[in-house]
Amino acid sequence: MGLYHSVALGYGFEIPADTDIDAIDRACFGQEDGPDGVGYIVVGDRDQLLIVTRHTKAVENTVTRITADMATADDLTRWNVALHAAAARLGLADHEPPGWLLIHNYR
Repeated sequence: MGLYHSVALGYGFEIPADTDIDAIDRACFGQEDGPDGVGYIVVGDRDQLLIVTRHTKAVENTVTRITADMATADDLTRWNVALHAAAARLGLADHEPPGWLLIHNYR
């Protein structure tokens, strides 16, 4: 049995781990392709579930600098609106504010 290991940086928030994946796919349908579209990340063996936009893989044994120029104010506004819209379609309009997440996924 192999293990999956990744480290990434994403912008978003946690949603309930038991949220239906097909429902998330429907809520995110029609989002633009690329790093700014809204999607989801399953952490561990479904220990946590994240809804994110701007997702960047980090390389092991390197330093990834988080700086203010990673996103403009317009980017953050656009991402916040897109994340909220997807969450609202899932019935999760009362969610925590989005933020930068360091995601260490090992399963």
